[in-house]
Amino acid sequence: MSFVYSFQKILDVKAKEKEQAEMSYSHSVQALRIEEQKLMHLEQNKQEMEQKLQQENSISLAKLRSSYEYIGHLQRMIVEAACTKQQAEKEVEFKQGLLTERVMDEKVWLKLKENAHEQYRELQKQTEQKELDEIAVARYFRQKVNSV
Repeated sequence: MSFVYSFQKILDVKAKEKEQAEMSYSHSVQALRIEEQKLMHLEQNKQEMEQKLQQENSISLAKLRSSYEYIGHLQRMIVEAACTKQQAEKEVEFKQGLLTERVMDEKVWLKLKENAHEQYRELQKQTEQKELDEIAVARYFRQKVNSV
């Protein structure tokens, strides 16, 4: 008779929850990377625009005004992207905490299964020993009866 863990379905559910938490964490990390790239790209655009403005010797007032408006627009987008990135970081932290919780939960159930399996093996060993003892006693009495 093989070992059947009575809480296997719960363990399966815990494993599935951990797998979902891993996927969710992975998605949140990818979203954070995208937000970081957006922010970096915007900051690069702003720096390039500022350098371009500094390098030009003679520039018309209208072009100067539109350039500063564009830099202001980029600055607002940078602030917005930084805010979005910060939210993505919080999401990653939350998902990481959830993943840690799920991993711990699964480990607890795995340990319980391992303990139950160990108890099962011990019980099997005791049953086998009991059977061997009964066979030995029966053999002893048979020999005793035959010798009399």
